[in-house]
Amino acid sequence: MKYLLFLFLAVSVFSAESIWIPFDKALLEAKKDKKPLFVEYFADWCVPCQVMEANVFSDSSVQTTITKNFHAVRLNVESEEVIFCEGQKLLVKECYTEKLQLRGIPSFVILDSNGMSLLSLSGAMGTEGMLRFLNKVLYEGF
Repeated sequence: MKYLLFLFLAVSVFSAESIWIPFDKALLEAKKDKKPLFVEYFADWCVPCQVMEANVFSDSSVQTTITKNFHAVRLNVESEEVIFCEGQKLLVKECYTEKLQLRGIPSFVILDSNGMSLLSLSGAMGTEGMLRFLNKVLYEGF
C-alpha cells in the first residue's frame, strides 16, 4: 500500500512539473510580457506541499489558470539558491523569512515583473481554494 501511495505521488508530481520554471527565467520572461510571477515556497519534507503538488497543481484547471496568467516558480526554502528578492540578491531562505516574513509552508507569493512582492498567502489548500485565490488575484487585483 505504501508503494502505491508513493507511486501515485511520484506520477502526480511529475505531471505538475511542466508548469514550473526556474526563478531567473521567470523573472526575465515577466520583464518582457509583464505577467506576474506565482511563487510557491515549499520544503521537501513538507507533507501538505507534497499533497498540494499531487492533487492541486496537477489539476488541469489550476495548471491552465497559472500558465495562462503567471510565470510559475517553486522555491525550496532550504535550498542554497540565490534569487532577486525585493531589490536584493538573497538566499531563498533569507527572502522567505527576513524580507517577506513568511512563516508557514506552503506559502504562495505573487511578484510583479520587477520581482517585488504584491500579495502572499500561507497554508495548504485544495483545488477550489487555489482557484479562488488565483481568481481573486486576477479579477480583484492586488
